Amino acid sequence: MLAVPVAAALSLLVAPAIADAAVTPTGVTDTIHIVLVKGKLKFEAPSSVTQGDELEIVNDTNPKQVGPHTFSLVTKGSLPKTPPARKSCFTPTHICLSIAKWQGAHGEEPPSINPSEAGPEGWSTMGTIAKTGDSWFTQKKGSSLTQVVSANAGTLYFMCAVHPWMQGKIQVKAPTVGVPGV
Repeated sequence: MLAVPVAAALSLLVAPAIADAAVTPTGVTDTIHIVLVKGKLKFEAPSSVTQGDELEIVNDTNPKQVGPHTFSLVTKGSLPKTPPARKSCFTPTHICLSIAKWQGAHGEEPPSINPSEAGPEGWSTMGTIAKTGDSWFTQKKGSSLTQVVSANAGTLYFMCAVHPWMQGKIQVKAPTVGVPGV
């Protein structure tokens, strides 16, 4: 007899999560560029995007000069913060090696899973050494990947596993809901 009220209560808890799974496109495209400026590799990113925006990642560097890149969503705590942490990033139990595994890379071979998708479709999931995150690998100047921002409102942290000092963050804003008749 208790099963029916419990099932009804659970359906109320689960239903909103299912309804929120679909992200409404905003029609806006935001861009993050991978660039080399005055000898320094970096991401040039807007400070914020809105859930439902398209987020395009563009490699503006010459891989023959600087090597390939990843754009990888990771948790804030997974970012290597010190020079020693960045130097050991490709060793076991560190995030750069984990990102390579998310993408199916082995040794010098390029990734076999590109992009690596985790969680809902689009840019949504930050990874750790124990949990796969969204990641894209690029080794060609001018290459790009565009996906919808499906993450909930909050902060997305990202990095390049090949160049672990390349890090950034972007605020995801909740979509604005128009008021009918206004």
